[in-house]
Amino acid sequence: MERVKGTILVDFVKTIRADRTGACDALLTDQDREVLSSRILPSAWYPFSTYKNCFNAVVQVLAKNDMTKVRQWGRLYGEAIVTGVYKGIIKEGAPLDSLKKYGTYIKSVFDFGEIVIEPVSESEAVVVVSGFDPDFEAHYHIMMGWIERSLELCGARDIQSSFTSMSWQGDPDTRIRMAWTM
Repeated sequence: MERVKGTILVDFVKTIRADRTGACDALLTDQDREVLSSRILPSAWYPFSTYKNCFNAVVQVLAKNDMTKVRQWGRLYGEAIVTGVYKGIIKEGAPLDSLKKYGTYIKSVFDFGEIVIEPVSESEAVVVVSGFDPDFEAHYHIMMGWIERSLELCGARDIQSSFTSMSWQGDPDTRIRMAWTM
């Protein structure tokens, strides 16, 4: 069974618990509800399926499936995580070095999947994401926003990002081209 750390599940759980309409809850399974009824511990492991269902419920209900909003959430969430629990990722003045740390970070919050950084130059890289649910489009958009904001926190400016391959459209993996200036 694929699992995620509570660190990345807890915000979705808080959002669903705060939804007084019940619209998010209606999109969850009984197993998801059971997990959500317990205290979510940042260091504990939880089913990926629950993470995905919670994530998708929040995206459907609150973002109305707008991936631009999801990407913006990624920027906000990324800043909160990399300036808090995982502040070791950010290296001021060295965006490429920071980007290279993402593979290790991902292994600490997902017990599956992989991120590989393919440097193109000192100010450009391709982020290759594989081994995750290929149809989980929102997950890739939040990752993009997260990485964009992380690069900014390293001092990068004029960040340009784009998907060059998309697993949810049948490509074998998802690739995100990131370019910036200093």
